[in-house]
Amino acid sequence: LYQTTTGAVFLQRQRSEAREFAERIALYLQNDQLRSQQRRSSDYLKQLQSISTAFPTSVQLAKLVENVYQFTSSIVDVLSMLISLYDRDTEKIYDVFAIQEGNRVEGLAEKPKIIEPDEHPVWWRATQEKKEKLLLDLTHYESGEYDELLTGTWGDQHKAGSFLLLPMKMFNRVIGSLCITSLHPNAYHEEEIQVLETMVQIVTVSIENAKLYERSREALRGAKKREELLAAMNSALQTISVSTVLDVNDIQHKFVESAAKLAQTEMSIFFQCSADKEQLIVQTAYETQKQRFQGNEDVDYAVNQEHHDKLLEKIRIPYKGSPLEKLVGLGFFYLDQSIAAELAGACDEGGTIFLLETGIQKMLMIPVLYQAELIGILGVHTPKQVRNFRPSEIGMLLALSSQAASAIRNAQLFEEIQLAYAEQQQLDRLKDEFLVTASHELRTPLSAISGYSTLLKRQSSRINPQQITRYATKITGAAQQLTDLVNSMTEAAKIGVVDKKLDLQIGPVQLHAAVEMAVNLLSVNIEQKLVTQVGTDLWVEGDPLRVRQVISNLLDNAAKYSEGDSRIEVIANATVLAQVGLPEDQFDIETDPNLPVVLVQVYDEGEGIDPEDQQKIFEKFVRATRSLTTPVRGSGLGLFICRRYIEAMGGRLWLQQSVPGEGSVFAFYLPRMEAPVEVEAGKGEQDEPEPPQQTS
Repeated sequence: LYQTTTGAVFLQRQRSEAREFAERIALYLQNDQLRSQQRRSSDYLKQLQSISTAFPTSVQLAKLVENVYQFTSSIVDVLSMLISLYDRDTEKIYDVFAIQEGNRVEGLAEKPKIIEPDEHPVWWRATQEKKEKLLLDLTHYESGEYDELLTGTWGDQHKAGSFLLLPMKMFNRVIGSLCITSLHPNAYHEEEIQVLETMVQIVTVSIENAKLYERSREALRGAKKREELLAAMNSALQTISVSTVLDVNDIQHKFVESAAKLAQTEMSIFFQCSADKEQLIVQTAYETQKQRFQGNEDVDYAVNQEHHDKLLEKIRIPYKGSPLEKLVGLGFFYLDQSIAAELAGACDEGGTIFLLETGIQKMLMIPVLYQAELIGILGVHTPKQVRNFRPSEIGMLLALSSQAASAIRNAQLFEEIQLAYAEQQQLDRLKDEFLVTASHELRTPLSAISGYSTLLKRQSSRINPQQITRYATKITGAAQQLTDLVNSMTEAAKIGVVDKKLDLQIGPVQLHAAVEMAVNLLSVNIEQKLVTQVGTDLWVEGDPLRVRQVISNLLDNAAKYSEGDSRIEVIANATVLAQVGLPEDQFDIETDPNLPVVLVQVYDEGEGIDPEDQQKIFEKFVRATRSLTTPVRGSGLGLFICRRYIEAMGGRLWLQQSVPGEGSVFAFYLPRMEAPVEVEAGKGEQDEPEPPQQTS
């Protein structure tokens, strides 16, 4: 604006100068604006250059998003900020960084907030469908379709004046978004938005690089893990392979231990199929020390291990007709709580306790097969936890089980060969001993028969009747001795092997009558004093003839090896099996411990049996170590025959005690039964029950 001081109007010259000055001022203003724009553009370019060089150098997502916040804050006003990423593999949205009114939302770097796409339809439409920026003026916005974007991880942004969403695009594929707000209305101008879009493009590439880097690191970790697992598997396979020359138990122990370490579980168990394929029997188990002794750190390992092994022997699980038989064909399966409960209902006490008290949530079961034959099942699990094993872990356990199946079968064959060889050696030894024993035992009666027959022949013309009678008696005794020896050999041959079923007439046997008959027959020919304490109310289940034969044989042995003035005693008592002190080799866990039995004990005061002979005297042709010239004759078959008959009648026979020079105690038991009805009726007619009788 101009004002003249000399006249009322502007002169032509003055008007020209005014226009010229106005044009100059306009030019100056325009140049200043351009210089400001250039400075801003230069600053933006410098910042973009710095960010383009800074972002690619970082491959950590946490550092990337922090740099994004710092750069964005230097370009525009930022009240709050939210960075969200979309993972195509999981099909989920992850909020990885958030600023709420200048304060960082902690914990997102370690644990991003996970959102399903259907929970954020507006975000999905803006980023995945429209794929373009979204700029909102929130000055007069209260609520509406964009409420979803203005709430969530970064708090409530309704009080902001401006909102900007920039999609992170990579080859027309959106991997996430950058959202910012400002308190000022119209805070984000086109030039600034362009700079931010350029930054977002650079950041998107950097984020993808970071993802690729993480995938590469994960792949490297996976490769190292596979290498470690393969090394562990190779070590486990070598451990089992080296053990093929050892016994089956050793291989099974190494098998379950290798499986537990390979799968990193606290427990591994091997169930072996019974011979009839009816049951699965726990052969061995491996547990970490933490699992086995949890809550009892002071327990002695050796004591606990012995107790632990005894408990394992009692675990038997049904297989035939059970769900396990149906699942074996799958290659592997999981034993869950429902199947465990169903199996527990058909188990004995040991199996039930194992299935219900071990804490089975989900046990991986792998059939151990050798040429399509089921040897057993490997079970691995972590008690009290539900664990789904990875395919790689299952594959290694399958390979380990296959190797173990071959090793176990080879070891079993090796043991069978060793056993057959040992049996053959035993047979050869028994044959040699039999030939020696038989030659001596047969020679004695044959020599007597031959000698007295020769005397009769030579002295036939001058011998008197008394001498004939004496010689004939000697010949008859020797012939009877020879007959008894042949009968014992024949009977032992008929009995045969242990698993051969004997032809017995099982029924009620009054033990008192059987003992009395044996004592009466034997007392004629012996000098020892026989004492019995057997009640008339004791009845057993057995073959009457064989029960008498066993008692007679035990009494005869006691008499043979005792002095003439010594005492032989037979005692019988009613009890239950649990109260009978059985030696370990006669104990049977399948027999009911509450079974009513009658325990019979035969005491003598004879020579006793040396400790090294006590385990062998029940074998064929085995006699306690004595000179073959001893006057006591025998085939070494008596105790073998007695034990076979007692076992066939449901009992056990064993050497209870023997002290060299003091005597021995032989014992056996048979199942106890009630007296027959007719016997009970006869007893009812008596005023009082008859007390146990003593015979001497």
